[in-house]
Amino acid sequence: MGWYLLSCKSGQEERLIQFCRGSLPGEILEDAFQFSYERMKKYLGAWHVDTYPMFPGYVFLQSSRPERLSEELGRCRGQADMLPEQGRRPLPVARKEEHLLRMLCGERRHMGLSRGTVKNGRLCVAEGPLAGREGLIERLDLHRRVAVLRLSPAQGGRNVWAGIDILPGGDIS
Repeated sequence: MGWYLLSCKSGQEERLIQFCRGSLPGEILEDAFQFSYERMKKYLGAWHVDTYPMFPGYVFLQSSRPERLSEELGRCRGQADMLPEQGRRPLPVARKEEHLLRMLCGERRHMGLSRGTVKNGRLCVAEGPLAGREGLIERLDLHRRVAVLRLSPAQGGRNVWAGIDILPGGDIS
């Protein structure tokens, strides 16, 4: 059993998930899903926790039969306008990245908010999925309240954001 990444138009992820679940045989497609994450966003004069897709424009497919999965998707291309062009197959997700995503997001495939303080320009995470995993952080964007992680489930990789809440006691306000 492995995970495979299928691209689609951003905003069409849920529609593609439902299409795959309804159109692909259960012995080929074990699951179709996407990841989400929480982050802080300031509007109406206050900070709020909002949920966003972690990989916009991508859907994860779980299958033990990747060659059959590609064949079935090829047969369905004319039925669904949100499927990628002919010849674009689902990309395998590396086991290391799959393990990391499972660790950070759990069974709900949702990464909650991490909370910590910033001292000497470094984030010290006190709670949340990044607690003890600060080494995954490539850079911080304190203005947007996100940490940019080193994850690349697709070939060529993409930045993955993780929401952070800055607690009092650090050296920023």
